[in-house]
Amino acid sequence: MDNVIINILIELIITVTTVVYASLVMRLVYFLKFKKKIGERDEAKRKFFKALLEGLKIGAINTIDDIENVYKGIGVLSAEDLSYRYRLSRWLREFMVALISKEIDKSIEDKMLIEWKEKISSFIQKIEEVSPYSDLPDIERSILTDISTYLENNDKNAVKRKLSELASIIQARYDDLNKIRSTNKWAVPLAVVGMILTVVFGLLSIIGRNP
Repeated sequence: MDNVIINILIELIITVTTVVYASLVMRLVYFLKFKKKIGERDEAKRKFFKALLEGLKIGAINTIDDIENVYKGIGVLSAEDLSYRYRLSRWLREFMVALISKEIDKSIEDKMLIEWKEKISSFIQKIEEVSPYSDLPDIERSILTDISTYLENNDKNAVKRKLSELASIIQARYDDLNKIRSTNKWAVPLAVVGMILTVVFGLLSIIGRNP
């Protein structure tokens, strides 16, 4: 009877451990994919910085179209992505910091740096004028665009309604984040407990078979 109970407990622990292990493997695969994506993005940014610097040196970067063509030309990130203008604007800011601090090229004269800085600043301004909320998810971007339109038309009631919608979306995002945090908090402890119990009941099984 004792051996039957032990065997049932062992099967139960093995099942739980298998589920936890599978969950951890899935998380690891996701992490590796995410890391690979980050690596590809960093490489794309490096190519963009290099192409932009050379373009500025030879006078080939003069319009926002030139900037976007360089971005699209790196061939790693999709320019059809609605958030690409946000990324492009952020990369331009990072490039400008690296340029002014002379991390990219220490040989550039200060006068040229100032000229290029003004040019890049104008590019950033134009991008943000075209897509002021391009960095946000579709729902939030749509709501804020509507709010901007209603403000221009002085439609206060519509603005209040949209603000209420935005508050609901923010609350939903916050709830989702808390759920993810709660899941992550218990994943590793459960895996550790599962492994320990597997070993314990494995030893009990051996002891039970060898009285």
